[in-house]
Amino acid sequence: MNIKQGHKYLFQGVEVIALSSGSQVIRVAELDHSQPYPLGPAKLASAHYLEPLPMAYFHGEVPA
Repeated sequence: MNIKQGHKYLFQGVEVIALSSGSQVIRVAELDHSQPYPLGPAKLASAHYLEPLPMAYFHGEVPA
């Protein structure tokens, strides 16, 4: 799977946003919508474990 920077994914049951693009190991940050600045600390994730989520920018669809 090719992960795209700026897109939302589900990683280990948590919403994250990709901070980089690629197909192996990706930098992601947790999204916490209860905070004024919703990005948590960055961490590395295997692209294999990232599941694409619908995004408002794509009218609620999962982007290709």
